[in-house]
Amino acid sequence: MKNRSKFPKVLLICFTLSTINYGTMAILGYAMYGGNLMSQVTLNLPMKSISSKIAIYTTLINPVTKYAIIVSPIASALDEALSSHSSKLARRPARLIIKTVLVISTTVVALVIPFFGSIMAFIGSFLSVSGSILIPCLCYLKIDKTSRRFGTELIIIVLYDDGHLPGGSTGW
Repeated sequence: MKNRSKFPKVLLICFTLSTINYGTMAILGYAMYGGNLMSQVTLNLPMKSISSKIAIYTTLINPVTKYAIIVSPIASALDEALSSHSSKLARRPARLIIKTVLVISTTVVALVIPFFGSIMAFIGSFLSVSGSILIPCLCYLKIDKTSRRFGTELIIIVLYDDGHLPGGSTGW
């Protein structure tokens, strides 16, 4: 930022707008579905509507595309490690085997480990929340050098990031 003194104001505005956005969506969702609200968003959509079917299929396609993006660097790294030991002609079948083994192994892991989806959802949520809370606080400490002195503000930031606020709260 050009003007570092505006960082607390920008942070406050971002968190306020995010809170308003999530709160508005929650209120609208409850107003639309009321007490019949189900836990998965796609279960709340009307089944006969074409737009609902498009939304459901988009929701189903999303993880598949993310999976390919996540697995590609792993496959490339394994391919590079094996490429020094084989000829260019032998690398093509090796790539196919590597990618197939990766897909099969991750599928087996997802099927064998109980509650794998819940574990992955927890990890994703934990990392998202940690990033959205920890990174702004660290940026603030980096920008505002006076807050790094041992004092009340630094103690609150450290306790807030570690989730050790009084009363058992985790910050939110």
